[in-house]
Amino acid sequence: MPELNAALADLNAAAERIWEAASPACPTLSVEVLPEIGSTNTELMARGRRGEVGPTLLAACSQTAGRGRQGRTWLASIGDSLTFSLGLPMRLDEVPGGGSALSLAVGLVVAQALESGLQKLATTPMRHAIGLKWPNDLWLNGRKLGGILIEASPAPGLDDRQRWVVIGIGLNVRLGSAPEGAAALQSGPYTNAGLTPGLVWSRVAPALLAQARLFEQQGFAPLQQAYSQRDVLAGQPVGLWATPGQGVLSGQPPSDTGLAQGVSETGALLVHTDKGLQAWTTGEVSVRLHGVSP
Repeated sequence: MPELNAALADLNAAAERIWEAASPACPTLSVEVLPEIGSTNTELMARGRRGEVGPTLLAACSQTAGRGRQGRTWLASIGDSLTFSLGLPMRLDEVPGGGSALSLAVGLVVAQALESGLQKLATTPMRHAIGLKWPNDLWLNGRKLGGILIEASPAPGLDDRQRWVVIGIGLNVRLGSAPEGAAALQSGPYTNAGLTPGLVWSRVAPALLAQARLFEQQGFAPLQQAYSQRDVLAGQPVGLWATPGQGVLSGQPPSDTGLAQGVSETGALLVHTDKGLQAWTTGEVSVRLHGVSP
């Protein structure tokens, strides 16, 4: 299978570049590539339950059972998408906002790493071209470019203050098998740039690892202003579904509407409704631009 062999060579070459860049700060890091897997997140969560809790980056050429937020599927075909997960122990419960805030920090660092690392390949200026939709989506030209899935649980071998945290990221490199209406890097500012999942991975992964460590120490507050510059919901009318996922997927009207007012220092979504200013965290609500189909 020439296509699979080329994809494996691409990701394996990226794995070497990532290890060289990240190992001085994280010498125990494992960087792995698989030809196919159900879900990189599922695999790393299973390893954590077995007590395999060393820092690990895992990428796959294709995913057959990838998962997004609220159980949505994320399929990845060879060469079209970058799908990978980072698993590492974190004192997540000690950080204000916890996993909800971490999702925002991850989205920000991915957007920054793409724009800075691939700037020379862009056909158009890239400053803040990649937007962030609370809590876990990356947008390009008003369409979804990628998503983030954060999972965490206790694990054997960790102390009581730590959890095994898995950060899953999916990015559309080429439109290929991406859902209708999605965005892809290759069809956006990097058209004809010859991007591959491996090239994108090698730009994003070292920055992600560094940000995860920094987030554990400082939380989301130092990132709030930078996030606000990419916040695609800020100042926009939004619909809120208090039962996350269910109402949105079934086409039910929102339980509330309001004007998005950015995010708090702990990563909560701030919305001014008829009831006043309300703060929402991940898992409590689904949000969409009001009047825009989910």
